[in-house]
Amino acid sequence: MDDPGLLLTLGMALSVFIGAVSQRATGMGFALLSAPFLVLVLGPLQGILAVNAASVLANSLILVQVWRDVDWPRAKLLVPMGVVGVLPGAIAVELLPEAPLTIVVSLLVVLGLGVTILLRGRTVPPSAALGASGGFASGFMGVTAGVAGPGVVVYARATGWEHRHFAATAQLHGLVLGIVSLAAKRALPSFEPSGWIALLVALLVGLLVGDRLSRRIDGASAMRVVVFIAMAGALLALGRGVLAVL
Repeated sequence: MDDPGLLLTLGMALSVFIGAVSQRATGMGFALLSAPFLVLVLGPLQGILAVNAASVLANSLILVQVWRDVDWPRAKLLVPMGVVGVLPGAIAVELLPEAPLTIVVSLLVVLGLGVTILLRGRTVPPSAALGASGGFASGFMGVTAGVAGPGVVVYARATGWEHRHFAATAQLHGLVLGIVSLAAKRALPSFEPSGWIALLVALLVGLLVGDRLSRRIDGASAMRVVVFIAMAGALLALGRGVLAVL
């Protein structure tokens, strides 16, 4: 076990396993939990490509299982608006300083999540405007701050979206945004065959474990975990922006 290459492969597999468990059990968390280690050992470009590719695969496999639970009326707003949000996000990254932009976007998400937590169960009607805003925010934040999930979570929490339908719809949303991201980059991660095998096995095993956990966690508890993960993702992006400024 003193082979650095083997240790790195096992570390990557473990991070993917943990992310996959969270994604299947709660509906999100794959990128947040797997990206830090993958970026650390593979570098920013290959690490993010690996996260994007693995996320697309995870979303696809989960979506096959939860297809019947997708909330199509909400998905018809969230998914297209998420794609729309990618374009101005990319323009903002090109025109504005990256660190201050990340700080502002992350603070807005933290504020939004904080407000929904303070509401203590009170919700607002799920209007078309809110759905479009949630989708747009997720696409914009995915490009500018590196985490797309919190934008949708704010919308879900504010409107009292049932976790089962939220989790299923989130897979469709993440799948489309992941494909758009990979298409925009026109690249896939360059792994050795052994690396691909390790990550795929870790992903599949993680999804199986997450599937078992999802049957034991009630919707309200799962949504609380989702909010915690979303807040952690927003704070992590905020921290990256602050460190870049200092």
